[in-house]
This record gives sequence, C-alpha cells and structure tokens, in this order.
Amino acid sequence: MDQSAQPASQLLLGLKRLVNDIRVTTMANDSGLANVICGTTTLLTFGDTAVSYCGESIDELTVLPSFERVLWLLLHQSLPTEEELADSCSIMADSAVIDRSALTMVSHLPLSARPLDFFPLCISLLSFFDPTPQDNSPAAARSRIVRLLAQLPIILSAGLGDPVSDGINSVGELSSAETELSWAGRLLQRLRRSDDRPSAAEDAAMNTLMICQCLTEMRPACFTARFAASATTHIMAALQSAATVFVSQLRNDPFLWASELLSNFRDPAHAEAWWRRREGQPVPFGFSSSNDDRRADILGATVLTLLGSSERIRLAGCSARLEKILAADHYFPTTDWVSAKVMTLLDIPPERQAIVIGMARLAGWSAQAIEQQASGQCLLPRLNYGESATSVAS
Repeated sequence: MDQSAQPASQLLLGLKRLVNDIRVTTMANDSGLANVICGTTTLLTFGDTAVSYCGESIDELTVLPSFERVLWLLLHQSLPTEEELADSCSIMADSAVIDRSALTMVSHLPLSARPLDFFPLCISLLSFFDPTPQDNSPAAARSRIVRLLAQLPIILSAGLGDPVSDGINSVGELSSAETELSWAGRLLQRLRRSDDRPSAAEDAAMNTLMICQCLTEMRPACFTARFAASATTHIMAALQSAATVFVSQLRNDPFLWASELLSNFRDPAHAEAWWRRREGQPVPFGFSSSNDDRRADILGATVLTLLGSSERIRLAGCSARLEKILAADHYFPTTDWVSAKVMTLLDIPPERQAIVIGMARLAGWSAQAIEQQASGQCLLPRLNYGESATSVAS
C-alpha cells in the first residue's frame, strides 16, 4: 500500500486532541463548573477508613482534642511545639477584647433577627478594627485569623442579647473562670448563656466537635473562600464571602431542625413511629448511603461521654433507635447529624448551633484561602457570550 496515502502520525495526534478539546468544551458548556477539578489540596485527605488534616490522622488529633492545636496545624501545615501552642493560646486569650462601639452596635440589632445572620455581620464589623489593615503578608493573615476567632464569641454573644456593661471603652477581658477553659469551651459557655462552667468532658466534646467540623470536601462556601482569595490579597474578603454564602445556604437551618426533632421525641418508640410515618419520603438531613467518614464515628463515641442525666440518655436513645432503623435501609448518620446530636447534648440552643458549625468552618476557610493564595492559581473561568443582534441579522 502506498504509504503516502496514510495520514502522518502527527496529524492523527492533532486530530485526536482537537476532538477531545471539543468534547471537553461541550461538557463544560453543558455543566458549568460541575466536576471541574480546580486544584489540589494537602489540607484534607480521605483514605479507605481514615481522614487526615495536613497529613495528621483525625484519630490522633482527637485523642486529646485541642482546637487551638488543629488551628495551628491548618494555618502552618505542621503541628505546633508545646511552646508554640502555649503562645498561641495566650495570644487568643489576650485578643479577646473588643471596642465598645462595635458591641453597642450589634446589641441594638432587632431581637427578631435570626442568630445565624449575625455571623457574617460580625466578621465584617470586626474588620474595621484591624490594627494593621494594609499588611497582607501571610504572617499578618494568620494573626488576623487568630484575633478574629478570639473576638467572635464576645461580639456574637452581645448580638444575641447578652448584656454589655457601661462606662468602659473596650469590653471582653476574660474572667478567671474562662481562662481555665479552652477556646472551644469559652465559646460553648457563651452560646448556651449559662453561668455553669462546662465540665472537662463537655470542654473536650466541644473541641472534638470543632475539629471534626472545620474541614469539608469542596462545598460552595469553601469554593467561595478560595475564589475570593485568588481574586484579592486580603484574607478578610475571603472569610466574609464564605460566611455570607454559608449563612445564605442555611435559610432552612438543618441543624435547628435536627436538634428540635431529637428534643421533641418522648422515647425511642416515638422516634421509630415518626420514621415509619415518613415512608416514601426523602431521607432526612444528616443521613447518607455511605459511612466512610471516620469523623462521624469519632463524634458518635463522644456522645457516650455526655450522658450525665436522664434527659441526655433519653435523647441519645431516641437518636440511636432512629440510626438503627435507617441503617437497615443502608442509610448512615453523617458528621452533620452527629454534630447536631452532640450540640443538643451540650445544651446549645437549636437556633445557635449553626453558628458553632460556622465558627469551626471559619478555620478551614482560612486555611483554604491561604493555600489558594500561595498556589498563585487563578480560578476565574471564561464565559461564552451570545452573538449580537447585528451579527445574527447579517
């Protein structure tokens, strides 16, 4: 056969690439950015039965749970030394001071406002009191995040109706009792508005909850944090954007729904009857056909450390009955469902539970924004524009 009649190998390769590009373009046009891989992260990895943050097993991170330790890990990509952790905890405690004008402003917001809506507002408000607003270095960004997390529990409690004392220009110095708690323990005490200091078991449970909730797979708020970080140089823009998307997605608050549902069950039989009446309806919030996230199991074990009263035992029993029934249909509790159960056992009001999740995710959004800025990758996609009327007419 005349070899000259066969197309050159380079031409065949070029045609194959052209066909593939056309297919990819068609898929992109049909599905937007769905299924597009926009980068690689070392922050969160999933194994067959394991979850790791920056290469550190979630099991190890929750043996003696410390959210401050995990925060350092996410922001620095390595675990802190004992001295670094002590310094970081001290800085967080010392930073828990807010200008009185900010507290006065949020304390005058309508009492009918949804508690979760205070979350992005407080982040934006605190950004006005940044002592180094022009410094966009990585070190300054990390300091901003630590300061923000230190101040948010105080300004949120003011917005939620806690009293603000008169006659001082700044508010928020921690009491001696609060300084003995972890940051997560202080957040717990403020959100449940109790004078009772959280027990050691409750403090540890709150730290475990925050650790298990701080990182997720790519969700809208995560992508928003990364996109804003790729388009701007200031970390606060990424956090404000992510918090706004997070709150907007929870208009029908699933954590409030789950908490009230569990609280209203009289006993396990009541929980089972509720599920049987739902036959044919979609699976409720907090259950999935897969059970491969180790964090749900860790939080499930945490539940067992909180059963100090008959009321808590009743609630845990109702949840266990519901989980057993759904498992028979191959549906398993997710990290979000077990988190709602833990928060309810910790006596956090249902309408405030999503704030806890947002506070935990804030650490993850911060780490994702920092990682995105360090990568230097642009996340701005292209858009196809329709032909003008003039072009169509011609």
